[in-house]
Amino acid sequence: MKQILVCLLISGCLLTPSLVAQIGIADPQTGNAAINFYGKVVDQNGAPLGGAKVNLEVFAGYMTSPTNGEMRRERISLDTDTNGDFRLTNTEGHSVEVLSIDEPGYELSKKVDRLYPYSAAANIFHPDPNNPAIFRLWKKTGKESLVGSAWHGKVVCDGSPKQFDLLSGKLAADGSLQITCTRTPLNYERVSRQPYDYKFEIAISGGGIQPTMDEFTYLAPDGGYSPTLTIERKAGDSNWVAWVKQEFYVKTAEGHYGWLSVEWDAGHRPSPTPLRWNCSINQSGSRNLER
Repeated sequence: MKQILVCLLISGCLLTPSLVAQIGIADPQTGNAAINFYGKVVDQNGAPLGGAKVNLEVFAGYMTSPTNGEMRRERISLDTDTNGDFRLTNTEGHSVEVLSIDEPGYELSKKVDRLYPYSAAANIFHPDPNNPAIFRLWKKTGKESLVGSAWHGKVVCDGSPKQFDLLSGKLAADGSLQITCTRTPLNYERVSRQPYDYKFEIAISGGGIQPTMDEFTYLAPDGGYSPTLTIERKAGDSNWVAWVKQEFYVKTAEGHYGWLSVEWDAGHRPSPTPLRWNCSINQSGSRNLER
């Protein structure tokens, strides 16, 4: 790859390509900024992974004439060193995208940031060789047989509970999953678009549930479960949003572990409003939830 030197003179100071990248200054014609990217690949426990193959794509502009420009994508493959580190330097563009990170027996986190803008974006990425972007991979232990289920529909937001069978994904009077959605006012005026009070209650009959922000939800914890959890928002809350979106670990009355993802759109719309959930249960008693 050719090294492209970008130097700008601002207030009598000559800026090197690395400094240009750090402050997000782009070429006025192409929109390109100098790119330096520093990354580190680790496993779920933070141990470095050497020899992993990192596939990147640089999105860059170029001029076809003095007044017309086009965009191009350049794919680059790098290998991590023994410390799990990799770096991309001496190039320019609008952004860097991490296409994939490949290491046999491992899976890249689905929650990892993949796109890093260097220009033409509200939040410019600022590279730091002393603080590389971290990419976590899960070391697989082997998938076990899981029972998957899902439910997509609408619920009335009047505080009446709905019960579901976690294994079939169907409404059931004796279902172990109970969800209760409450919104005030119930009959929301769509045109008002004002915040409102709402409450989301979720319970596992005879078992337990706990929320998780884990990057990987492939191993259920053996403890820490509560029978019922409540997510509540008041109209005046500074962190108010119009929906609930949360992942959970669950443990059934039979002692089976599982993963549950729930989305409820409390919504600027009349009741009933959309609810969906997806679940995977390991009926062997193992905490392994790889899927």
